[in-house]
Amino acid sequence: MAGAGHIREKLTEMVHLNETLYACGIACSAEGVRTAAGNYLVNILLANVCKQNVTRFPYEIARLAQDIAGGLLGTMPSDADFSLPEVGPWCRKYLAPAAPFQTEQRQRMLRLIEAMTMGSLAVGYLVESMHGAGSPQTQRIVIQRYADLEGKKALARRLCGIDPDNLLPEG
Repeated sequence: MAGAGHIREKLTEMVHLNETLYACGIACSAEGVRTAAGNYLVNILLANVCKQNVTRFPYEIARLAQDIAGGLLGTMPSDADFSLPEVGPWCRKYLAPAAPFQTEQRQRMLRLIEAMTMGSLAVGYLVESMHGAGSPQTQRIVIQRYADLEGKKALARRLCGIDPDNLLPEG
């Protein structure tokens, strides 16, 4: 992957977050069960963990894309500016990307990032991520309900060789 190290790191993080969402979706499906009625029920805990990540990760992916795009995302001249004889040549000169790319290609990519993170495409991408699967607080309640914290505490005690019958009372 070409480019500066900090850009590669941000792109790697974007891929990591996106693939984590995919993996969560696969996991809750793979851990699901067939019900007595013949329906298929996903793993409720993992499905809500997935939903919780969906309420966060797309926003971080969008933030990283905006960071990579830089200040031009908010200050890039309009399409009309590029066609004006007085300022168009200056816009093309000072917004020219590294070879072999052209200014118009850079402009198009910035407009795509703008649309996906702040514009008309952000509604489907970001708003749906936050509210499409119910409220994040509801997901957290379901996670708490299905987390089996007592079982996890018992496992930790067993791994540490702590006999639950010999625990001192609190206080």
